[in-house]
Amino acid sequence: MIITTSRKPSRRTRSLAKFLAKFLNFQYVNRGKNSIEEISAQYSDLWIISEIKGNPAFLTYYHSANPILKISFASSNVKKVEIDESPPIFIGKPPFDPLLFNAIPQNFAGLKLIRKLEFKKKIFVKKDRLYFYYNDEPVLGMRIFSVQNLIEKYR
Repeated sequence: MIITTSRKPSRRTRSLAKFLAKFLNFQYVNRGKNSIEEISAQYSDLWIISEIKGNPAFLTYYHSANPILKISFASSNVKKVEIDESPPIFIGKPPFDPLLFNAIPQNFAGLKLIRKLEFKKKIFVKKDRLYFYYNDEPVLGMRIFSVQNLIEKYR
């Protein structure tokens, strides 16, 4: 899975993209002047962070150059920590499929695994907020405004 930014991103958007790439075990790709089609030719699944007035505001998932899911959000500043490559888990019910974020699923087997093992990367879901924790320390807070399923537009 790839994560990148819109063209000419602000420093805050770049730091959020790099953090999410590390936390979710994605690969961060510097977009440069490449179009979505050019990036999609190399990678079939990608996330793009777009911004409004220099602040990251949208996280859009593309599969084969088609937008599938769009999340509108506001985030706090990222606390810099060294992050390993362990899988993240969601605690609570997110408004989207956690498998899109390479997280342990919320099915019977996933919940059983979560109870038996200790995970370093946790994403707590409380109403419209996501709280990213690493080693039980808060690293990022994110408020979700809306989640749009864009797949119906292509059917």
